[in-house]
Amino acid sequence: MKLSVGIQQDGRGDGQGRLDGRVHYDAHKTTLNLLGMTLTEVTLDEERSKKLGSKQGVVVLLADRDRDAYLAGVRNGDLVAEVNSTRITRLQDVRRVLSEQDPHEPIFMFLWDGTGWRFVNLSFITSLP
Repeated sequence: MKLSVGIQQDGRGDGQGRLDGRVHYDAHKTTLNLLGMTLTEVTLDEERSKKLGSKQGVVVLLADRDRDAYLAGVRNGDLVAEVNSTRITRLQDVRRVLSEQDPHEPIFMFLWDGTGWRFVNLSFITSLP
């Protein structure tokens, strides 16, 4: 899978931000950490942009093998197409979907791994402090 990172910074200060106690993002909005995976925005190659219908997308940089996302089937390099039936092309889309959701409800993700599509079900329940 050929991806090039397209980092966007909003210039609103330094440090970490959070949507709730379990979802963290950096102040420059270049990454989002969710249930043991780190997401970032990317500029997609021509093949991937045709599949997603956008030149921009969100990819899993890292899925921690000991955390919820990896155990549910999320892998490094997966392209996030949808979260809870909402099309995802930017980290802002993920933040918006999650901010509108009850943290006890599962998260449904539709992913492209370069060879095919798959659906995963994630939940905050196992990550509650």
